[in-house]
Amino acid sequence: MKSKLITRDGFELLKKELDYLWKEHRPDITRKVSWAASLGDRSENADSTL
Repeated sequence: MKSKLITRDGFELLKKELDYLWKEHRPDITRKVSWAASLGDRSENADSTL
């Protein structure tokens, strides 16, 4: 089985995306979820068909 190789440019692109997701996007989502949680019980918004 051959290994798939990645170029230096491809690696840098993936690393840049990962850094963005961890350092910018994820904290933003966490802030939004925390804000929503501060408004009340999140279970009332859950799917009740389970």
